[in-house]
Amino acid sequence: MLVAPARGRFRVTAQRSGGWWALESEGPGLRRPTHTQTRRLDQAEETVRDLLALRFDIDAPVVTAWQITVVPVLGEELAAEVARTREIRREADRLRDDAVSRSREAARRLHEQGLPHRDIGLLLGVSHQAVSKLLAG
Repeated sequence: MLVAPARGRFRVTAQRSGGWWALESEGPGLRRPTHTQTRRLDQAEETVRDLLALRFDIDAPVVTAWQITVVPVLGEELAAEVARTREIRREADRLRDDAVSRSREAARRLHEQGLPHRDIGLLLGVSHQAVSKLLAG
């Protein structure tokens, strides 16, 4: 029988196999990798936690505290494309947050000048309803 580690940090390699993700887990207390599968990548962590609880014969709350890192194997070109896409999305989120902050400040200053919401909206390129939200936030 395997002895469960006090702290678990497990690395899970996820690779497509037919219509499934084949999962290979490695970490403390395991003599060799464990294997399981799941249909969707978002289910991988929970599936591995269930497998580890069975493998170590322990309750799920102990496994819940362990760190499970799922690493999808996509191939070099596709992995680079996914990484670049995520980088662009992070930048877009940062720009959106900056745009909201600047819009809020500009709306406040225009409002202090006595401009009506519809004029502020026209100047900022947003609806007058959005101006109300900007000024309320």
